[in-house]
Amino acid sequence: MTAQANVAPIIIKKKKVVKGGGHHGGAWKVAYADFVTAMMAFFMLMWLLNATTEKQRKGIADYFSPTIPINRISGGGDGAFGGRSVFSEETLPQNGTGASAQRPTEQGQARGDSGMAEEGG
Repeated sequence: MTAQANVAPIIIKKKKVVKGGGHHGGAWKVAYADFVTAMMAFFMLMWLLNATTEKQRKGIADYFSPTIPINRISGGGDGAFGGRSVFSEETLPQNGTGASAQRPTEQGQARGDSGMAEEGG
């Protein structure tokens, strides 16, 4: 027994092998997808510039330009709201059907030629 008492115990160490550097998340995939999408749009633009005529390019540009001006401040003209903005505090909604009301105001009456001949005469 004395011979076995002097022997060091056997210790087994299991070392965990890490392959690939661990988990770093998937943010790189989002960045890569954004990059690929931007490159696709760029190459489609280059292809369109090469494959279309000047008239077709004008049509494409008109398609992407806004047709309704979005502006919170009125230009001051005597247009649809009499120079006032839709967003101003003084503009109140008007109920009714306009010129077809029984007693329309002078401002709310329809003006202009209807294109129809007047009856009786």
